[in-house]
Parts: sequence; structure tokens; C-alpha cells
Amino acid sequence: MVDVREQHTGARGRVITYPVALRAARRRFLASGGLAMEQLTEDLWVSRATLYRVVGSRDRLLGDVLWQLAARTLDLARAAADGAGLRGVERLLDVARRFDDEVGEFEPLQKYLAVDPGDATRILFGATAGVHVRNVEAWVALLRRELDAGEIDSLPFSVPETAFAFVRIGESIVYGSMLAGIQPDRRLGEDLRRTVLLSR
Repeated sequence: MVDVREQHTGARGRVITYPVALRAARRRFLASGGLAMEQLTEDLWVSRATLYRVVGSRDRLLGDVLWQLAARTLDLARAAADGAGLRGVERLLDVARRFDDEVGEFEPLQKYLAVDPGDATRILFGATAGVHVRNVEAWVALLRRELDAGEIDSLPFSVPETAFAFVRIGESIVYGSMLAGIQPDRRLGEDLRRTVLLSR
């Protein structure tokens, strides 16, 4: 990621930083279900050259926007599961269920998936944007929390492998209509995740 301390002078002497561009990009995505860089230059009142010097690439910027939104959703799902007093396997499944439901109903994202599925596939699953990788890392932390607390004795697979499976199952459910033209089956997703956690 571009160093957040780096500053560039834009049109009319305006100084912008990566966090400023990221906030503007998030607002633009929430309002439109996409990210047109030309519109973002107008929002920020800078030239295209200045914007790209700050953000590096559209893929990286949009990936950071989508990950910020996803991370916030995951945090809320985790807090809700904690509030419900759930532990271990049931807590993990509840977090996943809540996250999938929220993502599946998030209007700006669903508009983005429908309007530009090719772009969405690259951003959500590609290496440059890093959305998938960060999602897996977040699930590694969630799984290790349950293991460290003794709420789960062991896993049939390694923690990174289990986290990867959790994320891939969720992606196939939430993005199934975009990737394969199928309707999401959240019950199947939960059954698969339970199998990943409990199979021996």
C-alpha cells in the first residue's frame, strides 16, 4: 500500500494523502456501486496523474475499499455472535452466517457485481487487490481465538487451510450467482463449514 504519510499536491495546490483518497473512494462506491476514477478525480479536485501517484492503481484502491467494508461487516458479525453467548464451532458458524447474509444484501456490492462481474471477479479474488487474502487472514485470527480459548480442541486441517476453506465456501455462496449463475444456498454453506470444522 502507498505510504499513508506520502502527500501529493493536486489541482489548485490541494494536498491529498492515501487515506483521503480512500475515504473518497469509499463514499463513491457506496453512492454508485462502483469506482470510476474520473469521477474520483472530480470528487477530490485533483488531476488523474496526481490521483494515481497517490493510490498506485485502481485495483488496489478498490480492493482496500471493499476490504474495509468487509472487515467492518465481519467485526459486527463477531460482536453479534459474542453478544449471543455463542462459543466454539457454533460461534464460528454464526459469524459466517451473519457475514454472508449482510454481504448478500449489501446493495452497493450487489449492484457492482451485476453491472461489472468481470471487474468484480478480478478485484475480489485477484492478488493485486488482496481482498480474498485479507479475508483468509481474518478467519485465521477467528479460528485461533477459539483454539486459544479452548473452545475448540483441534481442527481436522491446519488453521490456514480451514480459514481458506471457510472463505472459499462463503465466496461460492455469496457470489454464486455471479460466478456460476446459481442461487446462493446458505444452508449448504453452513453444512460444508461444519464439516470442515468437525470432520476427522
